[in-house]
Amino acid sequence: MERQTLDACSYTAPKLDPILQTSRRATSASTTAAAYQAYSEHLNMPRILIVGGGPAGIAVAQALAADLTPKDDTEVVVLEKSKYYYHAVGTPRAVVDADYTKKLFVPYDSVIPPSAKDFVKIQRTVVTRIVPGADEIEYAPIGEDGDMLAGPVKSMPYDYLVVATGSTYTVPIKQPKNNFKRFTTEDKLAEVREQVKAASSVLIVGGGAVGVEVAGEIKAKYPNKTVTILEGKDKLVANDDVRDKFRTKLSTYLKRLGVKVVVGERLTERLSGNSFEKRTLRTNKGTEIESDVQLLCGGFSPTTELIQKLDANLVTAEGFIKVNSKLQLDDNQYSNIYALGDASNSPAPKRMYYAGLQGKHLGAELALVARKTQANVSKPFPKVEVVGTMVPLGPNGGVSQLPVMGGVVMGNLITKSIKSKDYFAGMAWKNFGAVVISL
Repeated sequence: MERQTLDACSYTAPKLDPILQTSRRATSASTTAAAYQAYSEHLNMPRILIVGGGPAGIAVAQALAADLTPKDDTEVVVLEKSKYYYHAVGTPRAVVDADYTKKLFVPYDSVIPPSAKDFVKIQRTVVTRIVPGADEIEYAPIGEDGDMLAGPVKSMPYDYLVVATGSTYTVPIKQPKNNFKRFTTEDKLAEVREQVKAASSVLIVGGGAVGVEVAGEIKAKYPNKTVTILEGKDKLVANDDVRDKFRTKLSTYLKRLGVKVVVGERLTERLSGNSFEKRTLRTNKGTEIESDVQLLCGGFSPTTELIQKLDANLVTAEGFIKVNSKLQLDDNQYSNIYALGDASNSPAPKRMYYAGLQGKHLGAELALVARKTQANVSKPFPKVEVVGTMVPLGPNGGVSQLPVMGGVVMGNLITKSIKSKDYFAGMAWKNFGAVVISL
């Protein structure tokens, strides 16, 4: 299939005029032939497509931008549905701080350095399908209003495909899967914020890191409100690989804040989302919890529909994309397709930091392939021996496990200085080449 030129509104082809001009000025047939051969090679340059502009996908693109030059004749296209990167890590702070919400939306305008903008592009589009056996994707462009444009399905071939589609979560902790408009998420956040402000009591359903952070933010902002965390497993942050000392310190700090914690119990009535009405809910062990607002802080789900439609055997029972240690799809017939971050079943922690590390690693490997330094991605992503994690409990503290010396557990001082102050928003804006909004 011939290479398809991307939409003119979002893509500028590599500059080929000098080649054509040289061919026009050439006096010998051999010079003309050489010029047009170079022109043909430019048209058929390898293309790396990256589906998703989150921490993993952008890290791949930035690594390729850093390691390649225009002379490497490689085209890199990030396919992303939104105009902004949504810094979901910071949503617990936005539950109580309206001004902070502005920091959640990081523009993509400067994420690619000027030196690479001729060969690394971001195109606003929704990828709808990976075509089996064809090394191409189908997509629908996104208009300025955030809606998919009507018209026939478009296709784009690739030589290498990176699936960095991330995950979904309860809205507005993450944005709605099928709504790419900023104001929709802002409105949802405002609704939660106003309801929490007006409530006397709040029930947090889910005692993972997000639920604990939301509870900490609410209690730090409104110390007189009753805040309860309900966790179905027998301990908080049960899915995190942290030491017992971490959980002990976390429980101590929550108790000090006045947050009530109920573990090992589940609601008899399943919540499908946030609820804003005075209710008394019962657990499977008979505990009754009264609250004015119920916030669902759970529901993590990897976004893997593209691979599910391509080959259902490549998705685990838990919904993750099967990959090998090199982040390739775990089937030799798809050796030029990679998946990483939240969407993959890589054993690396599902955290922004580790998604970025995976992206940087894969981007560096793909750059070597593009430059023909090596035939294929060869280095596996290093195993994470000790997990680093931080759980703020409001702006002035929290608990951290540092990835050194078997997992050193630290308290308020370290957590406040690194994450609690802004939930890494400043770091995210800097990584995207943007100037963080001053509040």
